[in-house]
Amino acid sequence: MASTRPADQAPPTPTPRLYRGLTPSDRRAQRRERLLEAGLELFGTQGYSATSIRAVSAAAALNSRYFYESFSSREDLLWHVYIRIIGESMTKVIEATAGAETIEEQARAGLRASWKVVTDDRRKARVLALEVIGVSDRLEQMRRKSRHAFADVLVRNGMTLAGGSVTLRMDPVLTARSLMGAVVQVLADWVNGDVDASVEEIVEHFTRLFTAVAYASVGAPERAPRREGARRNR
Repeated sequence: MASTRPADQAPPTPTPRLYRGLTPSDRRAQRRERLLEAGLELFGTQGYSATSIRAVSAAAALNSRYFYESFSSREDLLWHVYIRIIGESMTKVIEATAGAETIEEQARAGLRASWKVVTDDRRKARVLALEVIGVSDRLEQMRRKSRHAFADVLVRNGMTLAGGSVTLRMDPVLTARSLMGAVVQVLADWVNGDVDASVEEIVEHFTRLFTAVAYASVGAPERAPRREGARRNR
């Protein structure tokens, strides 16, 4: 029997088969999310080197074959867990600093937001500060990029508050990257239990440090030279 569909009409798109009300893409997304959460749990507690793909799959209550549906390797899963933490932290920092009116307010708000993300969930702090170090060239590049991105936010926010007429005594990029490096190192010490200070005390310490460095980076405004006649008339 000849088809009655016009020659230029595309065949109908088949409706995805539902399983418990979910499409195949929905189920894949759910499995990926479970693997990401399992990765965070295991990498953030027992560590990357002690975690296998089989262990991640078991923690996600999935057959190991589903792991490769979303991730190419154990390192790939760690990479995605890491960038999710970085993305969450960056979003919180940008939101928190948007309404700051002084350098001190800006530093405190940004530091508190970023530290809250990783210290409210200690697993994130461990992944961020310890577990990604030395795993692969790709992760090392991403670690550098993320530090530089946070430093760029610090520079951009600081220059916006300072205005365009300031005289800089220190390179703002080098200064911001130095500060971010210090923050990451102290976070590693906090994870390892090598810092005898609360999170709030650490935030206040870095707030004062960031503020002091910001003011030290800006030179005093240059005064216009007096006219010779004005000197004689004093």
